[in-house]
Amino acid sequence: MQSKIQTLPKEVVNLIAAGEVIDSLAAVVRELVENSLDAGATRIIISIISEQWRVQISDNGMGMNLANLKQAANPHSTSKITNFQDLTKITSLGFRGEALHSLANLSNLEILSRPKSPLLENENEGWRVVYNEQGKAVEVERVAVAPGTIVKVSNLFGKWPVRRQGMPSSAQQMRGIQLVIQQIALCYPDVTWQVWQGSKLWIQISPGATAKQMLPQILSTVRLGDLQYIQQEIDEQEAEKLNISNFSQYQDSQFLDRQSLELVLGLPDRCHRRRPDWVKVAINGRVVKVPELEQKIISSLARTCPRDRYPICFIHFQIFPHQINWNRHPAKTEVYLHNLSFWQQQIELAIAKALQFSMEVMPEFPLSERVEKILKVSENTGNYQTRRSIQVSPDNTAEKNQEFGLIELKAIAQLHNTYIVAEHPSGIWLIEQHIAHERVLYEKLCDAWEIISLEPPIILHNLSYGQIEQLQRLNIEVETFGDFLWAARSAPAILAKRNDCAEALIELSNGGDLESAKVATSCRSAIRNGTPLSLPEMQNLLNQWQLTRNPRTCPHGRPIYLSLEESALARFFRRHWVIGKSHGI
Repeated sequence: MQSKIQTLPKEVVNLIAAGEVIDSLAAVVRELVENSLDAGATRIIISIISEQWRVQISDNGMGMNLANLKQAANPHSTSKITNFQDLTKITSLGFRGEALHSLANLSNLEILSRPKSPLLENENEGWRVVYNEQGKAVEVERVAVAPGTIVKVSNLFGKWPVRRQGMPSSAQQMRGIQLVIQQIALCYPDVTWQVWQGSKLWIQISPGATAKQMLPQILSTVRLGDLQYIQQEIDEQEAEKLNISNFSQYQDSQFLDRQSLELVLGLPDRCHRRRPDWVKVAINGRVVKVPELEQKIISSLARTCPRDRYPICFIHFQIFPHQINWNRHPAKTEVYLHNLSFWQQQIELAIAKALQFSMEVMPEFPLSERVEKILKVSENTGNYQTRRSIQVSPDNTAEKNQEFGLIELKAIAQLHNTYIVAEHPSGIWLIEQHIAHERVLYEKLCDAWEIISLEPPIILHNLSYGQIEQLQRLNIEVETFGDFLWAARSAPAILAKRNDCAEALIELSNGGDLESAKVATSCRSAIRNGTPLSLPEMQNLLNQWQLTRNPRTCPHGRPIYLSLEESALARFFRRHWVIGKSHGI
């Protein structure tokens, strides 16, 4: 139902963050696109001529009648809120009623609109309205236009030449617009986007079921298979942790009836970036800057990407409106979020879930329907076997795997005493034994970094003062034993019984924090490549590795396994061919 646009009372205006929201072409696009989304648009077309400071936004939203069109550009006029209580119930992207008035003041503003579902019979027609600097309608005429709205902004900052001179270059402004569209598209995956630069189609984004389908269209280097997707609701018991006294009172159909989290994570063994520019958090349909949440994403993915590389991660929260204060910044890019530590915890749990191996996040890859039918027909007369079943060994290995949440991964061979060849329901995996074991040991050290006494002590040679200080920072006891000799009377437990413990301590003394020491220790202690392993030893390593928190990469960020899926094998061996025809029958 179309809402009435009206001017906000002064007491509400005084509670809203002050400041002009239009400071660039990107800001124009952001504000107008948000209005389109609030109007329920599922198709948005943006036309830009940056050299002429022109922007046009066309949508298929609910549209406006003439009364609302005349009121739309007045100062602090909005249909989203009516009183100060509504400021705690905001579910729309726009609510301040400043954008159109600012555009009328800074440019030539024209709006064409026609209601999609008119309440009255005489409202089923389109209108064109031109506004003056004060936002008053000065030209009104009937027009033939499809249901929806077209907003035309031209000669932006034309009366303010100094403002134009201080603007970034045209190319920089177009990059800003691109980022705005990309961020909004992630939050609204069901919307079709077209962005025209003059007469050239510049950006096109097709709709999808979730943000996972959007990201490969936005980042050309990312494939759909590189991403992990999780969507989960936060139930009533979780909501009680937010100190909500009566959860049911917020279950109002006008607002959110539940809280949820959507995660799209670039798997660290497949994609990462040079800068943390794609670590993004969205709240209730808008990408926002919340440094505490962004840092929690980065810290939760520590020691998963290579050095000086950052993850690709998009998290979208749906949070009860009363938990958010949007009045921190005029552009609403920064917010005050209540119970921040709780949402940090939700990020940590979601990322941990996405990184682990489980059938919930790693479903089986079925054969194509056509291949299944062909092979099923052949089963009765041949030796084909396509049925997936769990083979229970005498020691009940499969049952144990299910009990501990392990996927079906069976060691079948060792290649060059370096790679474990494992059979998986979806194909074949190659796992490098050294870095798989390194991940196992590293996480054990993270859980229990233990320093034990050495008896007898280990003698170290030619330590510098800095090396001695470094060992002491790691709680390793070192004392003078003679000329250029020092006695190490303690060491990490995992190194204490190794023949190369002295070399390991020298390595630790060369610098780095405790985290670096754990990485170095796990690397030195892991099974070396070139070491032959029996099948039980390989299987034991695979089982331990699967249960780690991040089985995809080693602490240095190297990928641990390579998968060759059944679907790829079927394509290579052309199993889609119709049996009979391929033999010339």
